[in-house]
Formats: sequence, C-alpha cells, structure tokens
Amino acid sequence: MLVEGLGTITFVNGLLRIETVQVKSDGTLVNSGQIEIPGNCVGGIIEQLVQGTQGISDKLNETIEDGSKKEKESKSKKNKNTDKKKN
Repeated sequence: MLVEGLGTITFVNGLLRIETVQVKSDGTLVNSGQIEIPGNCVGGIIEQLVQGTQGISDKLNETIEDGSKKEKESKSKKNKNTDKKKN
C-alpha cells in the first residue's frame, strides 16, 4: 500500500480508522487503503512510529554528516596536492 497522505480519520466503536491516499498521475488524490487500529493500541503504535522515524532520521543525518566530512577531507587533500605541485 502506497501512502502519500491521509484522508478521513475516525474513531468509532473503539477502532481508529485512518484512510490513506495516493496521488495519481493527474494530481488527484485517490484512496489507497485503510489502517485500522484498536483504540487500546493507538498510543503504543504512535509511540513506535515516532521512535522508528526518529531513528531513521538520526541515521540519515549521520550519513549526511559523514558524506560532508569525506567531501571536506577530499577537498583538503586536493588543495594540499595542488599546493605541493606549485612549489
């Protein structure tokens, strides 16, 4: 199921229903499915989603920082090599 957005969210009879939507090629939104969560599990599931997405975000930031460090090191090495050639 592709989820590009959320539609209607309802809580009826102890069940949280979340309509999921996707964007068609013409830009319109269409229903792509439905997530149903028992009311007594909603808090725990939301907490797990937050923790999971935070973990992914942290790993992505580490990857970006590592890439930036490697790029700076590479540029620094190139500058040192260029300086040596000039002398």
